[in-house]
Amino acid sequence: MLKSEKNFLERMADAIPGLSGYRAREDRRTTDKRLREHLASRLDRVRDRVETAKLARTDAHDLDSVGQLGRLSRSLQIAADGLRFASYGYSGAFDQLKIKEAELDTLYTHDLKLAEAVQALETLVGDPSHTVQEAVEAAAAVDRLLAERKALWDRPDTGTP
Repeated sequence: MLKSEKNFLERMADAIPGLSGYRAREDRRTTDKRLREHLASRLDRVRDRVETAKLARTDAHDLDSVGQLGRLSRSLQIAADGLRFASYGYSGAFDQLKIKEAELDTLYTHDLKLAEAVQALETLVGDPSHTVQEAVEAAAAVDRLLAERKALWDRPDTGTP
């Protein structure tokens, strides 16, 4: 679609009562999905570093660390998958169930905490002066935030299943 056509169609959509609100909700839904995919990709990169460290520890015959790193890697995979496949964003305009703006803002605030926890995990895994146990604890913090996000999403007052 040409830029001028898109602008025209957007202007037309704004002129139809309720349609601009629908478009804004759909934009929020798309943004939420993109945020979660971005965080999942970051967790994948952390997991790749953990796998590299696991190979190095295997070569060094450090079997205790290999086991911890293996569990950490599995935890990161589960967390990344949880982000990728979680319910997201705002219900569509024609969906039976709706999430109110305030509830969506609560989810977004929680997602910011999740992004900060992923950043902390990246920092720990990227700095060899930190222990494997510190990385395991940081990954557990990410897991807790994911569980809290699911609980927020599944609350009866959000109208979601």
